[in-house]
Amino acid sequence: MILIGVGAIDLSNVQSSKTRLHDVADAAALAGAWELGLAIDDDAAIARAENFVKGQVSEWSEAPTIVTDITVEETRTQRIIRVRLDGHRPSFFGSMLPPGGWHFSAEAAATTVGMVPLCVLVSGDSGSKLLNLVDRARLSAPACLVHSNRDIDVEGGSISASMTQAVTSAAGIISPAPGTGAAPIDDPFAQMDLTPPTNCGGSTKIDKKSGTISLPPGVHCGGVKVSGDTKLILEPGEHWFVGGALDIAENATLIGSDVVLFFDKASKFEFQDQALVTLEGRRTGAYAGIVMAATRENTQDFVISSDNVESLLGVIYVPEATLIVEGTEEVARDSAWTVIVAESVHLTGSPSLIINANYTGSAVPVPQGVGPRAGGSTLVR
Repeated sequence: MILIGVGAIDLSNVQSSKTRLHDVADAAALAGAWELGLAIDDDAAIARAENFVKGQVSEWSEAPTIVTDITVEETRTQRIIRVRLDGHRPSFFGSMLPPGGWHFSAEAAATTVGMVPLCVLVSGDSGSKLLNLVDRARLSAPACLVHSNRDIDVEGGSISASMTQAVTSAAGIISPAPGTGAAPIDDPFAQMDLTPPTNCGGSTKIDKKSGTISLPPGVHCGGVKVSGDTKLILEPGEHWFVGGALDIAENATLIGSDVVLFFDKASKFEFQDQALVTLEGRRTGAYAGIVMAATRENTQDFVISSDNVESLLGVIYVPEATLIVEGTEEVARDSAWTVIVAESVHLTGSPSLIINANYTGSAVPVPQGVGPRAGGSTLVR
């Protein structure tokens, strides 16, 4: 009778462990599918699921030994994350009955459904690095996700997005209601080579107040400033601004198609006054989809204060810098799509920053890590 009683308890513990293991597998698959739904790569989704399993096991007293196997498979229409957990518990009589102890497993699969893509990432996670709106500023991202790795503080104005979330806190007028306690999102372009060229190639400072300038791709040293009614045309290719700002002021015009603008640690852009700006990112090559980027040593403020910044089509990537949007009118309203990845973003005055998400309406491709992959998470049996 004692042996039967001990065996019954042992079987009950095994059944309880199997049930809990299934719950952990289900939740881990959903956690990983969340990453897939944000257009994050497969490795990030697998890591998220693995970390979830480790966290659950650490809180499980007398947990069995667990071996984790997590994979992502891609079909023609979706990506699926599969989680398999193999558990082992010793049995009584020194694991003689059954021989080798108890072996059991749990499997779960989840896919992405109905989640919006990532289009604004505030990557700073300490100090004053956050998403901040004051006065009557507005941020509109009706078809995509706005995410901050720290706070979102709307002191004045409003945010309207398909989804808004923060790792720590979110306050102010945000529609729909924001989520907090979100998992941090890593820099999707952390491996991008942003090493500035060392050769200026004879380039000199440009300061024009009239006329039309056609600037070929290459390295531009000492700064470029156009004002008055000057028209600056950037020819297709990669433009490096080294040792000085790109300053577009008064009634000047900046136009560029199939271009990417790079800024070294001593450079930045400023779009001021009534300057007209229309930029479309690179269509091919290593920087396809990027329209403006700063090196990781660049900690300056990139300022958009002009009321005529009509199109910023592509990714604005300033990983260690602050993007400041001022003015009184709509910014980037004519862009098919825009993605912002910045350490911090500040909107002040009464501008309206428009983040469109028409990813199929442009010849500029969306880089891996942001953009059109969509999907929330749902279990697949």
